[in-house]
Formats: sequence, structure tokens, C-alpha cells
Amino acid sequence: MRSLVLGVIALASVAGADPAPESKVEVEVGKTVERDVGVLRTYFCDDPTLITSSLVTRGEVNVWIVTGVKIGTTQCRIGTRFQPPRVFDVAVIAAKASPG
Repeated sequence: MRSLVLGVIALASVAGADPAPESKVEVEVGKTVERDVGVLRTYFCDDPTLITSSLVTRGEVNVWIVTGVKIGTTQCRIGTRFQPPRVFDVAVIAAKASPG
């Protein structure tokens, strides 16, 4: 029983030390955002017509680059069947009017 309690405490402290990476991506139509996805490769989006995206390697990390194409929401998974994927909820919003 003691080892179970210690295991739960250790797991909780590890989970608390490194918060989950942001899983929401909001991008305006015509704008681009980037997310560091570490060593993950390949991606799939439920509705690929809403965005254009690519993965590039910079140094030792991969970066997912997303550009909004049309308004809507989709989910994208980055990773392979050999890696736990990161799931992003992507919202493409209307471009904000520029001041002036």
C-alpha cells in the first residue's frame, strides 16, 4: 500500500511540474501561427480545407505551421502510430480589421 501511495504522489508531482502544452490554436484567415511539437512527425486534420499547414524542423525540434484559409473549426493530430499524438483544437476566425 505504501508503494502505491508513493507512486501516486510521484506521478502527481511529475504531472504538476510540467503542465500540458496548449492544445487550442486560434488563427485568423490569412494569418499564420506556429507550435513547437518537439519530435512529433506527421499530422492529420479532420477538415483540411480550413487551413494550410506544414511541419518543419528547426534545430532539434519540429514546428507545426498553420495558416487560416476559411472560418471554421477542426481537430488536428500530430504524431505517428508509434508516438502518443498531440491533439489540437483549431479555430479559424475572421481577420480582424486593421486600425486606420
